[in-house]
Amino acid sequence: MKLPQIVGISGTNGAGKDELGKLLKERCGYSFHSVSELLREELTRNNQIINRKNQAALSKKWRNESGDNGIMFTKAMDAYFAEKDSQGYKGLVLVSIRHPDEVKRIHERGGSVVWVDADQRTRYNRLQQSNRGRDEDQISFEQFQADEYREMHPSADAPSGSLDMKAVCELVDINIENDFLSLDAYRNHLIKEFEL
Repeated sequence: MKLPQIVGISGTNGAGKDELGKLLKERCGYSFHSVSELLREELTRNNQIINRKNQAALSKKWRNESGDNGIMFTKAMDAYFAEKDSQGYKGLVLVSIRHPDEVKRIHERGGSVVWVDADQRTRYNRLQQSNRGRDEDQISFEQFQADEYREMHPSADAPSGSLDMKAVCELVDINIENDFLSLDAYRNHLIKEFEL
C-alpha cells in the first residue's frame, strides 16, 4: 500500500516511529520532521533537562500560546513549503504526533497517520540497548511505564493542549506492530508493506 503525500507517525516510545520516517525520507524524498526533536532542541536552547515530562510541558505551552493544538503540524507544514521547491521534496512526514488535533490536520490535507507499537518490555529494552544518546532513555522500567501511562491516559481535568496519545491512537489509519527481532527485518517489512 502506497502512503499519501502527507504522513503522520505516532505510537509508543521505542516502537520504531523514526525508522519509518527515515525510510520515507531516504527512499521517497519526503521532508522529515520530528516533534520530539523540535522539543529537544528548544529545551537545550533554554538549558532545561531533556525528559518526557519537560517535553510534554513545552508542547502544551506552545499549544496554549499559539491557541493551536495542531501547532506541530503547522510548524512542519511551514518548513515543508519553505523548502519544498528548493529541496525537491515529494511529501511530508511528521513523526511523534501526540495530540488528536494534529491527526485531524493531517486528515484535512488528505494524509494518513500510522501508529507504531510493540510490547512494552521489548521497547524498553530496545531503548536501553540502542544508545541513541538521549538522557531520557536512561530511566528505570517503572519510570518508563509511568511516563507512558501519563501520555496514554490524561486526567479528566487536564488543560487544553495536553498530550492525549489514547485519542491519537483511536484516530489513526494504519497500525504497525513492530515485533521484529532485528532492525533490518523491521525495515524490510516497512519497505514491502508501503512499497517504498
